[in-house]
Amino acid sequence: MLEPSKEDSSPIEESANAPDVADLLASFRKMRSEEQELLETKEELLAKERDLQSKLAKEIEKKKIAIDVLKSEVQSLEDRCKEMSQILGSPSADS
Repeated sequence: MLEPSKEDSSPIEESANAPDVADLLASFRKMRSEEQELLETKEELLAKERDLQSKLAKEIEKKKIAIDVLKSEVQSLEDRCKEMSQILGSPSADS
């Protein structure tokens, strides 16, 4: 029994099994389009992330300043309270 050689295959069988070039091109174009959309989305998200990081850094700086101001105010109030307590606690304050 002889096996059929590859040369014996009919061109109809080969074209039926092989993907159509038009289909391959369409698939490639679709994938390229999807890739481009994803790259654009990625760039938009990276820009948004940078913007949010910048805003966050500014807010952190504002909070640091607010905390420093409050620490200073608290220290000033503690000093005044201590001074008043010493004045009220001293024997000369009774007169």
